[in-house]
Amino acid sequence: MKAMLLDALGTMANNPEPLRLAQVPDPEPGPGDVRVRVRVCGVCHTELDEIEGRTPPPALPVILGHQAVGVVEDLGSDVVGLARGDRVGVPWIHSACG
Repeated sequence: MKAMLLDALGTMANNPEPLRLAQVPDPEPGPGDVRVRVRVCGVCHTELDEIEGRTPPPALPVILGHQAVGVVEDLGSDVVGLARGDRVGVPWIHSACG
C-alpha cells in the first residue's frame, strides 16, 4: 500500500516536508484486529504534535493519521460484528491502535 511515512521528529520550520511517500506491505490483522482500506483520513493538530515531538509516536518510522473512514478489507480471528466490505470509521487516536 502507499503511505506517507514520518522518519524523524523535528520542527516544521527546520523540515517543512517531514513526510515521504513510500510503498509498504499491507499489514496482516492479528487476533481481534481489522484491516481497513482507508478512503478518507483526517489530519489535525495531533499530527503536528507528533511530527514536532510534543507527543512522539512510540516508534519511527510511523504512518500518521486518524479519524479515518474506509472499508473492512480483512479480519483477524475473534472479530465479531464486522464483515469484509463493511464501511467503518476509526475514532480519535485515544481508542485506536498504533
